[in-house]
Amino acid sequence: MDQPVNQRTLLLIDRVNYDILTLNKRFENIINLAPIDGKDKNITASEVFQIEVHATAMIRAAEDLLALTRSLKEAWLFGQLGTTGNAERPGTDANAKEVSQALLAWYKKSASI
Repeated sequence: MDQPVNQRTLLLIDRVNYDILTLNKRFENIINLAPIDGKDKNITASEVFQIEVHATAMIRAAEDLLALTRSLKEAWLFGQLGTTGNAERPGTDANAKEVSQALLAWYKKSASI
C-alpha cells in the first residue's frame, strides 16, 4: 500500500478514536456528576457548570465526527480516496441493469396488487 495513503488512513483512524474516547469519557464524567443527593447549592452550581463544559466538549467531538464523515463522503463521491479497484469493474453495468430490471419488475408487481 502507498505510504501517504496508509499514513492518512492511520491519522483518520486516530481522529475517530480520539473523538469516540472524548465522547465516552465526557459522558462518564456527566454521569458521575449527576447525583445531587445531600449537596448544597454551591456545589450543585459548580457541578452544573462542569456538566455544561463536558456537554460542550461532547458536542465538539460529535461535530468533528460529522465533519470527518462528510469529508470522507465527498472524497468518495469525487474519487479522491484512491481505493483499490475502480468503479469500472467488468460486469458492473450488467449487474446494474439486472438490479434495475428486478426492481422495476418488483415495483410493477406490487403496484398491480
